[in-house]
Amino acid sequence: MSIILNGRGGSARFDADGVHITYSGRKVDIPLSAIREVRNAEPRVAEVLLTDGTMHRMAGRNRVTTTAFITALTAALPEERDPAARARITSSPRERVLYWLVALGALVALAYLGYLVWVGTGYGVGGVVIAVLGTVPLTVGIVMPVSGVTEVVRRVVLSRRGITVLAVAVGKEGKKTAYRYTDADGGAHRYVCKRKLQRIQLAYDPEGAVGAAHADWLPFVVARVAWNVVGGLFWLWIGVDLVFAALLK
Repeated sequence: MSIILNGRGGSARFDADGVHITYSGRKVDIPLSAIREVRNAEPRVAEVLLTDGTMHRMAGRNRVTTTAFITALTAALPEERDPAARARITSSPRERVLYWLVALGALVALAYLGYLVWVGTGYGVGGVVIAVLGTVPLTVGIVMPVSGVTEVVRRVVLSRRGITVLAVAVGKEGKKTAYRYTDADGGAHRYVCKRKLQRIQLAYDPEGAVGAAHADWLPFVVARVAWNVVGGLFWLWIGVDLVFAALLK
């Protein structure tokens, strides 16, 4: 059983691979063999003492959940500890990026609603319908080029510092295949793609910034990127023409 401890500004969970804590833009992965003791420091605070003497604190939302988390984690600890085991701390700037993206999206949505009100007062219901329908090609026109650029960045980063490993198929997720691979530190990860092979080679970013990508023939990668960029610009042109038709007249 794995209990998730959600608190203000962070969360913690554990599984067979260890304890995983996320807070303040950082992610801490602690092997179970590196934990000396788990204790209830305060009614809602759990402390994890490692074999090397370091301490990690996690605050839950209530006393019951925190106590249940400590009890379950203590029961999952192995009998023998490894003094050489260490916690792995990685930066996780994605949370802050996500926060700013959500804030930007909210501002764009408010501006768009104001624009629809202005269109309605000047051009009636017909103008509003055209502006609303135009958001479909406009969204596609934005998403496709971003996807293409993201693919290029991922491939470039992985070519410079990516570590290549063998991934084994472990099941299906819809029409895609789920693979499992182990990183250089022994951590287990999942990767999902459209491949149907039992084993594939993939490269992962040890810093976790761009994730992982399976090995692919370069012309296929170039073709995908070109399709996303060119096709996206086409739909972007149509979307802008429809959404901002009132301004372009």
